[in-house]
Amino acid sequence: MNKIFIAATHRVTATDLKSAKLGARFGRLDLQSQLALLAVEPFAAEFEKFPRDRIAICLATNAGSLTTDWEFWKGNTVVGGPSPTLFAYTLPSAALGEIAIRHRLTGPNLCFIGNSENFLPEVEDLLRRNEADGCACVYCNVISEEVAKLIGISTSASAHARFVILNR
Repeated sequence: MNKIFIAATHRVTATDLKSAKLGARFGRLDLQSQLALLAVEPFAAEFEKFPRDRIAICLATNAGSLTTDWEFWKGNTVVGGPSPTLFAYTLPSAALGEIAIRHRLTGPNLCFIGNSENFLPEVEDLLRRNEADGCACVYCNVISEEVAKLIGISTSASAHARFVILNR
């Protein structure tokens, strides 16, 4: 029987961003996209083992893009209005798109609101149905101090990624 195999894993926090060197565009991304990209960056060698259209991406996040949404909304009170560059990151799946762009991954992609347990059965199903050969699985959660106060939860800024394959 085919078994799911974690080929690589990596975890990052906001502290890791200080030493990140992923090009000039990286600094313009929202925090969730930066963390997600940094978390999958060590998997570049794993991605080379498969056709790019056979690598899926699954992203799970408890808070979606809430912190970025809040920062965008605060722009309503400043001269010039909300930032158009920040607008692109007001979707929970924005980080998923940034991973796909950077690594040229064109396989299936899924975005889940919830913890990483929500998407692991989906990833397994995706691989068993032969829709992909591997999947970059990212759990990313970003909660700023302001948002934490608004909704009554703890602050957070981290991403944990796994590259999962079906061991055939």
